Amino acid sequence: MKLRDAIIVGVKPLIQNRLRAGLSVLGIFIGIAGVLCMIAIGDGAKKIIAEDIEKLGGSNQFTLWTRMSTFKRGRPRRTTERYTIEDASAIEAKCPEVLYVLPNHENYEILVTSRDGSQTRALLEASTADYALGMGWELQAGRFLTENDIETAAQVCVLGSDAATDLFGEASAVGQEVKVRYHWRTPLRMRVVGVMKPKGRSLTWTYSLDGTICLPLTTYQQRLEGIGYVEHLIVFFKKGIDFYKVIDCAKDTLRRRHRGQDDFIGYYVPQLTFHRLEHIQKVIKIALGSIAGFSLFVSGIGIMNICLVSVGEKTREIGLRKSVGAKRIDIFLQFLAESICLCLCGAVLGIAGGWGAAHAMSRLAVRIVLVVETWPVVLSLPWILTSVIFSIVMGVGFGVYPAMRAAQLSPIEALRTEN
Repeated sequence: MKLRDAIIVGVKPLIQNRLRAGLSVLGIFIGIAGVLCMIAIGDGAKKIIAEDIEKLGGSNQFTLWTRMSTFKRGRPRRTTERYTIEDASAIEAKCPEVLYVLPNHENYEILVTSRDGSQTRALLEASTADYALGMGWELQAGRFLTENDIETAAQVCVLGSDAATDLFGEASAVGQEVKVRYHWRTPLRMRVVGVMKPKGRSLTWTYSLDGTICLPLTTYQQRLEGIGYVEHLIVFFKKGIDFYKVIDCAKDTLRRRHRGQDDFIGYYVPQLTFHRLEHIQKVIKIALGSIAGFSLFVSGIGIMNICLVSVGEKTREIGLRKSVGAKRIDIFLQFLAESICLCLCGAVLGIAGGWGAAHAMSRLAVRIVLVVETWPVVLSLPWILTSVIFSIVMGVGFGVYPAMRAAQLSPIEALRTEN
């Protein structure tokens, strides 16, 4: 018997007994659909976090932040050392793996007012001329901060697209004047020299990145805050480098510059967040795989039972086929094909069901996680192929015994059997 004929003979009973076949593949459908749905949603979440990290400068960076106090012998103790602009230059010079360092200040809900009285609450970013390069900002109009702006503590700023719209509407913001009020201090007049392209929301903050105002670090230190230190140092390093090695080098450099003290040094690494997500996702995949494996095993037993029933129903047919010259291998392939087709049908329906369920859950997730506009569904080809291959293996594994039992029937005894 040809393989094509065996497949036709195996599929025909499934078409004739649709309800029985449907109930047989239900377990496979549920197991595969559930696993693929959760994997598609999980991979979508990983993609969202990866894109969010890129919005904030990419994964090849870490932020050194200032610890204001530490605990010693169970009691809080205030730290005395703070970062400086010179620390950033020293890290660049002493650590060969470092590309550049951005000294940075951040403040939330800064009140910005235009001449006509329009106001907006902006995220203040005070940094150097490399800030746009490091954080991946692109200009929509005008220019970004320059080294001369930093050196002279110029009263200039660059607005995010939402901040520019809130203050000036459809009119051009470049060249306009705004007032920046920092807490209770006297408002500082600043000239807008550029507007940045839209960047969207970030998972890190509860509002849009486009509501940002960037100004020179020295302007913030001298004219707004009246301080000489820096709150954060954003360190960008080469790709493929172990970030722990770069962190150790940076901490060692700072320790030498601050009288051997390092209790004020804290750091945050975006890569660690991504690695933790991957680790959690692997654990979830193992748990889902175990549950799905149990479901598929139970379904396989059901399919074996259905195939044994089919053998009993077709006993006379088997005897008749053997009496006219059918070989054992022909009978074996017929019933094995029936088992494999059952499992493949369950896999195909499970893939379609998983894809549909993932899209439904992604729409629900967007309503729950309000900072995400779209939740991507990532249904990878390797997992689809794994589902198909696993279904074929199940079909062979649970179909061999019924097929062997049918192939070993004596034609005389089979013809005597009354169905």
